[in-house]
Amino acid sequence: MKRELGREYPELDDPKVFEHMVGLTVARMEPVCGHLRRGQHAKATGCVTAEFRIANDVPPELRYGVFSQPGRTFSALVRFSNSQSTFEKDGVGTARGLAIKLLDVAGTRAISGDGDTTQDFLMIDHPVFPFPDPKAYSETIGRKNIPLIGDLVAAAHLILLERDELKIVKEIKGKRVASPLEIKYWSGTPFRLGPATGDAAYAVKYSVASHQAERTTLSDRPEDLPDDYITRALTAGLATGEAVFDFRVQVQNDADAMPVEDVSVEWREDSKPVTVATLRIPTQNVEAAGELAAKCEALSFNPWHALAEHRPIGGMNRLRKAVYQASVDKRASH
Repeated sequence: MKRELGREYPELDDPKVFEHMVGLTVARMEPVCGHLRRGQHAKATGCVTAEFRIANDVPPELRYGVFSQPGRTFSALVRFSNSQSTFEKDGVGTARGLAIKLLDVAGTRAISGDGDTTQDFLMIDHPVFPFPDPKAYSETIGRKNIPLIGDLVAAAHLILLERDELKIVKEIKGKRVASPLEIKYWSGTPFRLGPATGDAAYAVKYSVASHQAERTTLSDRPEDLPDDYITRALTAGLATGEAVFDFRVQVQNDADAMPVEDVSVEWREDSKPVTVATLRIPTQNVEAAGELAAKCEALSFNPWHALAEHRPIGGMNRLRKAVYQASVDKRASH
């Protein structure tokens, strides 16, 4: 198949895979302290207020959506999290999440009829996902859900048949994080960047780079750290100063080397990420059980909470659309 720049291929989707993954996700959602936990990124490690300022020098070809207003500042909420669907100790190896929700964003929505007025950007601290597409992801989660032996079955399959996927899983689990304010995050999946209507648009990925990188000394024994050490690091960091991140856009320039439908492939660095905004988290008191934390837990962070100019693309994002909506519906009914 000859791939084209900026194009996704929804004809590759298998509705049965989507239905299976929705069922698996909803089944894993369980109440925690009287509230139904999220299907993914269940454990928040902190929720904070922030500002998202669009750069004055955004290149003209990238001035779409929120990037179309150089110099504008959006109020935002930021949720830091661990990626698992369970509440594990912060020392357990897993991906770390950064979810940015821009507030009061006007414009044509990615989903017709969506009454939301936010623009969400969801990221993790690794540039790629272990599983290339919805089918591979669904199969692995399905194996993990086998009673009593699921983790062993999933691990054996990766070891024997999926060495590339296993390598990425090991890289993610092997990362040591001192503070969520000091690491880099990536969107992992691609997005459209272009006019709200029409086919002419770029395929892009996003990343966020910290100005505070590696300020905190890493522990040699993360297993001995407090269960909530990441929350404590976030709280301590923002008690004495602000945190600043560069928000970057990377444009697809080779449809084969930088695929839209395979999110296990890292996009080539000869397409240099361009800084288009600054995420600034001011000094503040982070309360794990405070009013803002409760507000964040009641909110939905979803890549499809987006302007049409930033519409998610690719199979994993199309799967997320179905899974996230099912998760929201179940939490609302609970």
